[in-house]
Amino acid sequence: MECCCPGTTPRPGPGRSSASRCTPRRAPGRACTWWPPVFTTRFQDWVRAGARRFVRGLGLDRVSPNVITVMGLVINAISGVLIASGALIAGGIVLLLASVFDVLDGAVARVTGKVYRYGAFLDSTTDRYAEGFTYMGLLWYYLFNGHHTVEPMLVIAALTGSLLVSYVRARAQSLGFVCDGGLLARPERVVFTVLGLLVPPLLLPILWILAVLTNITAVQRIWFVWRQSRQTAAVD
Repeated sequence: MECCCPGTTPRPGPGRSSASRCTPRRAPGRACTWWPPVFTTRFQDWVRAGARRFVRGLGLDRVSPNVITVMGLVINAISGVLIASGALIAGGIVLLLASVFDVLDGAVARVTGKVYRYGAFLDSTTDRYAEGFTYMGLLWYYLFNGHHTVEPMLVIAALTGSLLVSYVRARAQSLGFVCDGGLLARPERVVFTVLGLLVPPLLLPILWILAVLTNITAVQRIWFVWRQSRQTAAVD
């Protein structure tokens, strides 16, 4: 979710590869003059710096980043099962633990210098599966526990928006456009989801937030790429 503006030096994010974060720019001018994410780049840098100190302190630099990525995915799957069974608070705690692994894999890669493109690819792919586990758990919970009509639709809308946010970015970057930022990137979505699970009375309003804002974020990114394409056409 790092913002890669023209004229700046890209930094590898949790995906462990600067190549996955920033691709050749097509559009002139500043790339990040639009609605910023909830978590600023400065806050993300602070979290990553803390994670690197944590990795060194516990000696995790001897562990492969890809192993940590897969372990995080397994923990996400366990969280999804707990959510589906109705153990929402336990599922939220396990999901919080899984998010720690999601930060640690990138920190280990940077500390050990194992920043590879496959690691970034694996990290991005497992992130999509991880979100799928969470939303499938919520969908199962609402479908088979009482008569819920609105909640399953909100879960489907939130899952659709989340996947679109990631797809729009990946597709745009494959075409050479810059596509970062927006209201709800993955870190923000995880925080909202964990909060809703740990405080069940907040889960329904948070599902509304996720269902609406994830799709707004996808539209934001589509609009931003459209702006770049128009600038590119003008230059050409």
